[in-house]
Amino acid sequence: MRNIFRYLHTAIVFCGDFNAKVDSILSSRRIGEKEATFCLLDQRTFECHWSTVKKLAGYKTGKSNKFELFYFLAGWWYRRAVTAVKRDSVLENWWGRNVWRDLRQKKLLAVKDEMVARFKSELGYSSAKAWPILDKDGRDMYFMIHATDYLGAPALMERAYVEAVQTCRKGGTTKPLPRR
Repeated sequence: MRNIFRYLHTAIVFCGDFNAKVDSILSSRRIGEKEATFCLLDQRTFECHWSTVKKLAGYKTGKSNKFELFYFLAGWWYRRAVTAVKRDSVLENWWGRNVWRDLRQKKLLAVKDEMVARFKSELGYSSAKAWPILDKDGRDMYFMIHATDYLGAPALMERAYVEAVQTCRKGGTTKPLPRR
C-alpha cells in the first residue's frame, strides 16, 4: 500500500497586506529553490501591486521553475472600478508602470491581453493564459491568468478548466464554453 502521508504538505497563513509582507516571507527562504510552488493572487480589483508579482516571479533564480501564478483580474465591472479610483497611487502600484493613466480608457479585453503579455515579457514566464470565469449571465466575472514555466502545466490547466466548465454546465450554471 502506497504511503499517502508523503503527499501531505504544510500551509502557512500570513494575515495582513501581502504587498507589505512579501519581502519578509520570501527572505525567510522557507520555499526551496526546487520546491514546486503555487501562488493564488486573489485581490479586490487593484490591491496586488505589480512589484509584488515581480518579486514572486523573480524569487527562484536557478534552473528550477518559477512560482506558478494564478492571478485574478477583474471582469465586467473593470471600467466602473477603474474610473472610480480616487488615488492615483492605487492604479500606479497595481499597474506598475508610469503609463497607468491609459487604464481609464482601455477596455477590459485590452487590459487582459496586455497583462498576459507582461507575464511573459516582463516576468519571463514561458506560458501565460487568461481563463474566463463567467457569472450566471455568461459575463466575464474574472479572468484567471495562469502563468507558468513548467512545460506540462498549460495542458493540465486546459484539461482542468474544460472539465470544470462542463461540470458547471451539467448543473445548468454556465453558458457555452467561453473564449480565451
